[in-house]
Amino acid sequence: MKKTMILCMLACFCFASQLSAQNNDKKISYNMINEYGFYAGNTFGFEGVFINSIKFNKTNDLLGIGLGYTVDGDNGQGIPMFLNYRHYFDRGRTLQPLFNAAVGATYYFGYEDYYLCDNLYYPDNKGFGLYASLASGFKVKAFSFTAGFFMKSSPAYDNFNGGINIKVGYTF
Repeated sequence: MKKTMILCMLACFCFASQLSAQNNDKKISYNMINEYGFYAGNTFGFEGVFINSIKFNKTNDLLGIGLGYTVDGDNGQGIPMFLNYRHYFDRGRTLQPLFNAAVGATYYFGYEDYYLCDNLYYPDNKGFGLYASLASGFKVKAFSFTAGFFMKSSPAYDNFNGGINIKVGYTF
């Protein structure tokens, strides 16, 4: 798994270096977006994501590959890997509304089986689960703020966890 992740990251950075080496009248541009925030639903947690995205033909649509880190009380630690689509509504102003959608999977590291003081059993949570997010917000220059909904599944619990997420970020 580590080798696959390293190869994916290396491919993204090689692709990004090829895009930045083009001349000024390029039709494809590269963006590195990083966002951090909290989510709440059946569980509470923190998530940070890094998205390597490209913009085609100077449109306001970005398509990217994301990788992140998530941690919460029920699922433990995980690495979300997803495809990301963003659309910026350019109204000729500094503040640009945006739409953000992501879909993919999360690999959970899991934790050892343990018992709480009231003898509740929590199973080991290692493996892949689904990941989806739908959000809207705004962008001011390189700063962004989004809020929306998420859906996740867990390998140990045979159900979906949904709720709301709030993130702030910066685009390079």
